Amino acid sequence: MKRLKMAKYLIIAIFVVSVPEKAFSQDGVIEYEEAYIEIKSKSLKDDFFMVRYDFENDEIFIPLKGLFYFLEIYSIRIDLDKKVVNYQIDDSKYKNEIKNGKNFVLDGDLYVDLEGLEENFDFGKLNWSSQDLKLVLSPKFILPFEIREKGKIERLRLSEKKDDQKFDFILPEAKLLSPGLLKLAYSMNDIKSQNKQFNLEYGTQFLYGDLYVNYNLEPDSEIRNINLTYNNVYGENDLVIGDFYLRSPDFLNVNGSLRGVSFGEKNTYSSTLGNVTTIKGEAQGADVIELYQNNILLDYQRPTEKNFLFEVRDRSYGGDYSLKIYYANGQIENRKVYTVGDNKILNKNQWSYNLQGGQEKGDEEKSQGVMEVNFGVAKNLTLGVGLLEVQSTDSRKYRVLKNEVIYRLDFSSYPILLNFQNFYEYEQNESSYELRVSQKIKKYNLILNHFRYSDYLGYEDGKKEYNSIGISRDFVNTRVGVGYHEELSSKTLKKERGYYISLENRGFRNFSFFLDAEIDFDEENRKIYHFNPGISYGGISKFTTILQADIEGEKKFETDYSVKFLGRRSKFKDTSIEYVLSSEIKYNEEEKSRFSLDFTVYLDNYMYIELPVSKREDGETTVGISAEKVFDLGVLKRDVGDRQVDNSWIYGKVYIDSNDNGVFDSGETVLSDVDLIIDGKRVTSDENGVYFANGLLPLQSYKIEVDRKSIDPMLTQVFDKREVRTKASIGTQYDVGVQAVSMVTGNIIPAEGISSQELIRILSMTNIALEKDGELYQEIDPEFDGMFFFESVLPGNYKMKFIYLGSDNVTFSDKSLDVDIKLRKEDEGEYFEGFDVVVDIEESEEKVEVDFGSEDEDGYDLEDILNNF
Repeated sequence: MKRLKMAKYLIIAIFVVSVPEKAFSQDGVIEYEEAYIEIKSKSLKDDFFMVRYDFENDEIFIPLKGLFYFLEIYSIRIDLDKKVVNYQIDDSKYKNEIKNGKNFVLDGDLYVDLEGLEENFDFGKLNWSSQDLKLVLSPKFILPFEIREKGKIERLRLSEKKDDQKFDFILPEAKLLSPGLLKLAYSMNDIKSQNKQFNLEYGTQFLYGDLYVNYNLEPDSEIRNINLTYNNVYGENDLVIGDFYLRSPDFLNVNGSLRGVSFGEKNTYSSTLGNVTTIKGEAQGADVIELYQNNILLDYQRPTEKNFLFEVRDRSYGGDYSLKIYYANGQIENRKVYTVGDNKILNKNQWSYNLQGGQEKGDEEKSQGVMEVNFGVAKNLTLGVGLLEVQSTDSRKYRVLKNEVIYRLDFSSYPILLNFQNFYEYEQNESSYELRVSQKIKKYNLILNHFRYSDYLGYEDGKKEYNSIGISRDFVNTRVGVGYHEELSSKTLKKERGYYISLENRGFRNFSFFLDAEIDFDEENRKIYHFNPGISYGGISKFTTILQADIEGEKKFETDYSVKFLGRRSKFKDTSIEYVLSSEIKYNEEEKSRFSLDFTVYLDNYMYIELPVSKREDGETTVGISAEKVFDLGVLKRDVGDRQVDNSWIYGKVYIDSNDNGVFDSGETVLSDVDLIIDGKRVTSDENGVYFANGLLPLQSYKIEVDRKSIDPMLTQVFDKREVRTKASIGTQYDVGVQAVSMVTGNIIPAEGISSQELIRILSMTNIALEKDGELYQEIDPEFDGMFFFESVLPGNYKMKFIYLGSDNVTFSDKSLDVDIKLRKEDEGEYFEGFDVVVDIEESEEKVEVDFGSEDEDGYDLEDILNNF
């Protein structure tokens, strides 16, 4: 931009020292210099627009004919004697008389100053910068190019709508049984102790579902996790046979790890017991998972399998939890974390289900069952019913009928969401309920909770009643919250209460600061203080760190500190070997300090090696090692390039589609060294034209694009609406076809009697469309002389159509032309010409003509317009 400005000033300087031209005005002879400025109007722009400049008074004069040509209004007629301007846009005719401002005639054009341009035309407020030599106009009328583009966009929108309806998905083959992926994992926590662990993970397609098995061989032989999942069997509901997490109210204190059958949506949920919040979920192929609350980074982890678990200090007043998941393939997912009591309001006539039953994993094998159904009765009303038959960790049995009402009041400035859940223990004939109210009061967020439990249902959690109120407000980069809570003990009937204040700030780039302060009063009215300050940083894309402290006490304080550092996956310079470095330092009064360091290496064939090092305050150091390798049991020699056995891959050939059928046929030419881009990941075809894209997430749709820089310039990917869907532990085959591209050209020729003025006006309102199989393929605008050309046209049969957007009775000698693109050589495009039509105007008896003068009287012709460009 600076070079452009310098060029403008240089041009002006050249003209300053040149011989000045004579510009005649009504007052006599005035000398104005020729200068070039930048002019912009909507999406039109010209960096070197010629004007006349009065340097002494810092005034510019705009040539009207040049200005209207810039705006693509070629119908302009100027009466230089009367200073009258006539022009037409579509069927609207305009007439403007220059009454105000300075003006003069020069070289067959009428020059006006900015005041005259602003007051005599409907250009709105002009924005002129003499420093930048830039003029911006905002016409209050529709310009010809807008009419043309609007029509083009509408046709493209309709075409895309049809394309969406006919979207072609390449689906993986449904299989009763596939070979699958097998991971071998070997680890030693401490090399000195020789305590080793050997683990197997297996993922495959079995009985048309996704089978996942995690099996420990040493030191104890046991199945850690097994499930068979049928995804989206009804809407977005999954059927899981095997291991899963049970969704049950927190106050029932139920072990959530079950082996049985589950049906419902796959979401991530949190539960709170005491002052610890637990968040459990699944993330297939995750490299790093970060836990946030109100955009404040609280914790992170690197999962070694698809299941993950966070345990953090409860900050229920801090807002909603969310996860940011970095997948090994480069994808990033932002996921909301739900609480069991935080069911969402449904759309009208929408259903949601949570049907779960099975036995606890472990020695006791307690039977657990939950059946819940919610229905959207209206836009703002959801009703739900449920039945729970569960056992707590203390073997206390609960048989509960549940009903739920979620109601939203859509007040414009004060929306309210009410969530009421009633729990009836039908064997003990006792009822409990939980009421949650959230309201937004302009810029403030108000949260009210009122829970009341019966003697039987509230026994294990020790609560008879719980009440809390919190209010918070978000400023530009800061969030402030205050609140109060009280809890009535079911055993002593005494109250505990507390006050809190929470401060969060994100004002420094990529840094987050938070400080939680609480004062709690126990049943004996003793004060207990809690302080929880923290700083987190996630600025560089591959670097994250968290520093936080937990200070607690009555008179004497105990303090825990922790610092966590993670450098996400990076490459050693000039190699394909990747590594991850992470460390953690913890300190507390009992264990003193402990330092741990994890160094992970991914070798060329994606063998995973980790070297964890841990050192305590007493000097004791432990060094461990773990190694993993994944094999494709269908093709053992294949480089899987992944750590997850439930991920997917796409493979196929890159070829020249010589018969234009979109399928790779025997004998067609394959292409090597072609780069393909899949979800931001780049893969290259080998000498046989074969490519593999590994480490892709299952149940996703991927678009595969050919990098044009890696193939011959005359070749391009076959244009189609195809996306490839993936399934867990299995690959999807998709052969990528390319074809040579050609150019198609022609001319729009004026009929006898059509003047150059009329032709230019017609061309400015004309689009030319190329259709294939009844769908829009390309659309272009003709040049000023009527010539047009389509670039990058693939082989096939097309229809060429001429579209006039104006209101005149414009006709073309052919409404459409057949275009048949056949190549003599499959890899060489050709030049197809001669697609000419004649354009004419049919006169209408009702048409009212406005005489803009003859073409010889201060008019313009084709050469005049082309010279201005």
